[in-house]
Amino acid sequence: MEIIVVTGMSGAGKSSAMRHLEDMGYFCIDNLPPKLLPGLLQAFAETEKEMDILDSNRQQKLAVGIDVRSLMHFGAISSDFLQIFPEGSNHTIIFMEASNQTLVSRYKQSRRNHPLAGSGNLMNAIEQEREKLRDLKGISDLTIDTTEMSQYELKDFLFDLITHTDYVKSMTIFIQSFGFKYGIPLDSDLVFDVRFLPNPFYIDELRDHSGLEENVSQYIMQFSETDTFLQICQNFFEFSLPLYQKEGKVRLTLGVGCTGGRHRSVRIAEEIGKLLSDLDYQIFIDHRDIKRDPVGGL
Repeated sequence: MEIIVVTGMSGAGKSSAMRHLEDMGYFCIDNLPPKLLPGLLQAFAETEKEMDILDSNRQQKLAVGIDVRSLMHFGAISSDFLQIFPEGSNHTIIFMEASNQTLVSRYKQSRRNHPLAGSGNLMNAIEQEREKLRDLKGISDLTIDTTEMSQYELKDFLFDLITHTDYVKSMTIFIQSFGFKYGIPLDSDLVFDVRFLPNPFYIDELRDHSGLEENVSQYIMQFSETDTFLQICQNFFEFSLPLYQKEGKVRLTLGVGCTGGRHRSVRIAEEIGKLLSDLDYQIFIDHRDIKRDPVGGL
């Protein structure tokens, strides 16, 4: 049985994610009270046993949405939440996130009220929600920041997540390139600063391209310091990741930053992704600032 729990900030895309998962064949239940989840999972597990008799190749796929309204009315997630999943099931907890400015903008556009706002201040309601969801975010396997994501990009991201099955189940590694001038991703466990590498921004024919394109990639990869840095990264990962897993860490978020998040950080994030894939880890890569205006980079 495949189980996905979708939670996160109101306005960050949870409902959209549930719709996309439904399109991918998941049975979706939104705003489920957490106390009802164990009974639901048990019922699905029993149904799957019956289905195995009829079709051993068919697998139950369930997606459950839990948001701050569920926690307000039915109580917070307890410390033993992770123990409720049936033995042998593949389960993932996804936390939907976005910047405060983006959440405010989305609420103004939709003209809907925040579940914690009432007649009060929207920003205060968002901060209250962050605090109420802090523990739930802490046990999530993956955080998806939709600040710069369109509906189509979110659907593509989820599709890649669902269809990518050749990985080590015990740890998920999320790699995000970014530009320091736009801020460090708040949920990064490790941040790699690659601003020491020569900057393609100062090459006229490369400025408007990105680290995903061949001409920029060749420029960055030609330097010996790039090879040295990647070798240091590989040695570090081979040493540290098994120890993270030994301590029970199931997800790791890596931030790779350059000035604008368009050239060096994008290329190095892709190269780090290759290294970690070769080490048989589950990898997801996102380039947060790649579409921002390259003019003004340093």
